[in-house]
Amino acid sequence: MKSVKINIKKLGAIRDSELYIKPLMIFSGESGLGKSYAAFLVHYFYVILLTQRLKLYFSERKYNFSKILEKRKNGDLLLEVQVKDLISWINKDAIAYVGYLIGNEKLDGEVVFGIPYPNDTIRFEYAEEIVGLDNNEEVYQKVKTDDFVYRIMAGTYDATATPFVELIKAELMATIFKSYNKLRRTYLMPPSRGALMELAERPAFRSGMYHEFFDFKAALARPLSKPPVLSDELTDALFDVNDGSLKQVDGKMMYYTKAGAEMPLTAAASSIKEMAPFTLFLSKFSASDSSVLLEEPEAHLHPHRQVKVADLLACAVKEGCHLQITTHSDYLIKRLNNLIKLHLLKHRLNDSQEYKDLLQKWQIKESYVIDPSEMVAYLLERDEDGTSKIRRQDIDIDGEIPFESFYKVIEEDIELSRDIKNLC
Repeated sequence: MKSVKINIKKLGAIRDSELYIKPLMIFSGESGLGKSYAAFLVHYFYVILLTQRLKLYFSERKYNFSKILEKRKNGDLLLEVQVKDLISWINKDAIAYVGYLIGNEKLDGEVVFGIPYPNDTIRFEYAEEIVGLDNNEEVYQKVKTDDFVYRIMAGTYDATATPFVELIKAELMATIFKSYNKLRRTYLMPPSRGALMELAERPAFRSGMYHEFFDFKAALARPLSKPPVLSDELTDALFDVNDGSLKQVDGKMMYYTKAGAEMPLTAAASSIKEMAPFTLFLSKFSASDSSVLLEEPEAHLHPHRQVKVADLLACAVKEGCHLQITTHSDYLIKRLNNLIKLHLLKHRLNDSQEYKDLLQKWQIKESYVIDPSEMVAYLLERDEDGTSKIRRQDIDIDGEIPFESFYKVIEEDIELSRDIKNLC
């Protein structure tokens, strides 16, 4: 994956910070400093690549696609998009999108996306292709860039931005991931999602993040022509997190305990409900071609279960999933740290029997071990003026996600306990 950098000059409380996008991204820090805003910004990057959001770029510029495609000949230039103009639009649209997610249309901000596209323009040319048996041929119209072709059967197409959007997405995906179909979908799982799993109808939300969540619920309900086959490792990780399994049966979400009992999801513990969206997502779709923003996966979970969630996140990333995680959990981060250290230990011991015995002793699967080059951790810190900065935590040097934000709270609590004890 090529490096994609986001400079944040201003976004909510955040000032003068930068993000680098990686498959696994962890955001921690005190409440109110902008963890969710930063994660939303990264989610927007995937929205641009994987949804039809770019249609807004063309609609705002009022392109007449009927005229663009009218009476064209092979080799004609249909359109030329200036990459600088496109990225400038993305920078502004990112603020509008984050504002939509949080229900604040007047959100003020300034960000700059560093998308490593090598050319100054994206050129779209027209071509025709005749296919079929003699005397029964069909004509296909083609919209082409340097590397990709979008085919349309002649006479079946209403002139819209779709071919141009799909080709831009393919160009950007191929540049960043070396494959235009590396990822296919992105979803957002907001706070308090567990309670929303019980609602059959979409309420009138003020914030767009919950509208997106209900779009995800609708996707869960749609049948797939070819459901993915879950790996044994992912199946086991899901079972451990839920202490059982979740399934959709006749339109209802059912929970099956390890002991064999069954009940509707509405009757399950809040920890099961809160993890249900991510569980059902991994059961329904392929982790290998998906991106998910998961807010506070530790919510309502006992520390033992939080450790299992870290294993599940690591397993999903190992299978190709891109994850953006916000968290307040030291248990989650401690476990992620141990999974990072196991990766480093594996190479230090040359994958020896001693390393394998350690995994077996602690019942940790190889698929849970995290390559630190695949992840990045960010800590949001408060400045004296009440704003915040995002600090990249140096996993490479420490071999773990640094813990200072949690240590400070622990040390203060120990000092308070000492003072109380001295006066008793």
